[in-house]
Amino acid sequence: MNCPNCGRPLAEGEVCNCMNNEAAFVPPQAEPAPQAAPEPQAAPEQNYYQPQPPVQEPPYAQQNAYYQPQQPQQAPYYGAPVAPAAPVAVPARTDYPEGYKIKKKYVAVILAAVFGPLGLHNFYLGNKSKGLAQLLICLIGGLFVGLGYIAAYIWALIECIQLFTEKIDRDSEGFKIQTFEEAIVAEKIKAEKALKEAEAAEEE
Repeated sequence: MNCPNCGRPLAEGEVCNCMNNEAAFVPPQAEPAPQAAPEPQAAPEQNYYQPQPPVQEPPYAQQNAYYQPQQPQQAPYYGAPVAPAAPVAVPARTDYPEGYKIKKKYVAVILAAVFGPLGLHNFYLGNKSKGLAQLLICLIGGLFVGLGYIAAYIWALIECIQLFTEKIDRDSEGFKIQTFEEAIVAEKIKAEKALKEAEAAEEE
């Protein structure tokens, strides 16, 4: 049996003296726990300064104080391509001079449809070079199994359609070819003018 205060072993029925002198009792101190050994610290790395060699400038940079490195050139931007402007169609002239013989559309169409290979419609409109070319093709080319006549007739037929649809609307001097309706209106105006002149002459 041990003493509950000091832990001394006691005989059976024995009382420990520490119970009578509690003030003088000093409890046993627990032994300190062993401390772990400190880990060895790594030695600090040493920075060895290595001087860098000086940067040498190119010789042309030393000679020219305003040297600047060249940068890659960029291709010039021209923008989107602009479509060319369509040619402005100039209208046929209608300021007929006094005494000018105005060409009629129906006359030119009839000549092209009937006598087209001979170029009579071009002679009528004043296009003498075209009319002469059609005439030569028709006459000289007709000696070769009629091929020249066929070529001249096709040429005249195309011009006949162009005259009828007013793709050709002017003569060789640039004056407008008068249509059938315009010819009727012109004749009415001419007749009214002549009638007014006659009435004015009677009143005088």
